[in-house]
Amino acid sequence: MDEFDRKVLNSLQRNSALARADFAQEVGLSESQAVRRRQALEQSGLIRRYRADLDARALGFAVTAFVHVKLKGHSDGNARRFRDLVRLTPGILEAHAVTGDFDYLLKVCVADLDGLRDLVNGVLLMHQTVDRVRSEIALEILRDDHLLAL
Repeated sequence: MDEFDRKVLNSLQRNSALARADFAQEVGLSESQAVRRRQALEQSGLIRRYRADLDARALGFAVTAFVHVKLKGHSDGNARRFRDLVRLTPGILEAHAVTGDFDYLLKVCVADLDGLRDLVNGVLLMHQTVDRVRSEIALEILRDDHLLAL
């Protein structure tokens, strides 16, 4: 990966919807070279996907929270069942296995406190693998751009 590849990645992570000519100009390459590099980065797996960055609050999702989850046991079966639950549960934006007192940290986004209660009490705590849950509600989002420092 060279400096042009980094420019391509940086440009795409900031705005992947740029017109081809604008994209090429931004990275300092011809259109065909810029497109070839982008395609090569996609094929290598460095670019995983493209998606729209939606405004959660404007769409009615007013509560962002971080939910810590402790499993009842640490068997492969429990971990797999919990991962399946996370994958299938709407409202969970991110899920991370972590060190410390809890096993997982989830970032969730729901419409309101009732939605958070339903997710925590009705989904997570009702699941056979979950022992304990602690949640923290975000009062204000200071940064949410997901840009890697290339």
